[in-house]
Amino acid sequence: MLDISYLSDEDNERPSFVIKDAEFKLFDAAFSTLKQQTGVYIDPYGTSRIYPSHQQTLIQLLSKSQEGRVVEFVTFLKASSEADEVLIADGD
Repeated sequence: MLDISYLSDEDNERPSFVIKDAEFKLFDAAFSTLKQQTGVYIDPYGTSRIYPSHQQTLIQLLSKSQEGRVVEFVTFLKASSEADEVLIADGD
């Protein structure tokens, strides 16, 4: 499971996005491309920071998908990117 939340949210009041292990394949290609383009790897078993510029890259990579969970993730990324927020991805 990968829990993606706002880095600045110390009180857990802001929305987060959870990617379950079975759903990870929907995002794997975009995460791999992000690593190739930026060097940032979103590790499903570690902790990663996703800066607004990386969020924009993911939005571009995922925006053509019609898959429900991907659309939800793109919406989440757009909100955080527009707020200029850093996200933290915490995997287990």
